[in-house]
Amino acid sequence: MKRMLQRIGGDDTSKRAGNHYSSANRRATANRLASDAAMGKFPMRPDEEEALRKQRESKYKSNSQRGVNVPRPVSNYEPPPRVAFVPHRKTGEQIREEHNNFERDACPRYVPTQSSDEKKDELALRNQYNGRTPKEIAAEAEALKRTAAAREATVATPADTPAALRAQIADELVERQDFLAAMQKAGRGAEYEMQIKAEMAERLNDLRRLDALEER
Repeated sequence: MKRMLQRIGGDDTSKRAGNHYSSANRRATANRLASDAAMGKFPMRPDEEEALRKQRESKYKSNSQRGVNVPRPVSNYEPPPRVAFVPHRKTGEQIREEHNNFERDACPRYVPTQSSDEKKDELALRNQYNGRTPKEIAAEAEALKRTAAAREATVATPADTPAALRAQIADELVERQDFLAAMQKAGRGAEYEMQIKAEMAERLNDLRRLDALEER
């Protein structure tokens, strides 16, 4: 590369030959442009020359000839009228469908339960009457009474038998329990509560004595 540069810069013969060739080309180009200008021809820009060359070489004369003839699609579809797109009021069937036909969910089935105060009262009664409530005692006495009545239907028994006494005590317990409940509803339970509970305790002691006599 260095040798070539030295040759170009130092060889006057080749330099003169190159300059002569360039000046000859410039003169020929100037003469051609002058003759074209005299004939009314002016040089075109390179991009215009390229576009003209492509147009000459192309088989299409215009952009419309480049398109492909496609048949127009034919459809029998008729759009709905514009009034169909206007929002209307809902029909009755639509409203019932949205609101589940106006059916309300059924309430859950009622299950009777005891409150905490009722449970406390029941526990107090069981502690007072040896693990049983007066109603349970009365129910047992009623069952014994029915059993005794069935026995009396077959064999006559005296009135002072343990079964008859047990039934009588059960009736007295039920009677006092009902009386105390009625007084509590009337707001006078505090006046009779101690007395009634004492009488019921006596009747329970009588039941225990009867149980002891039957065990002997």
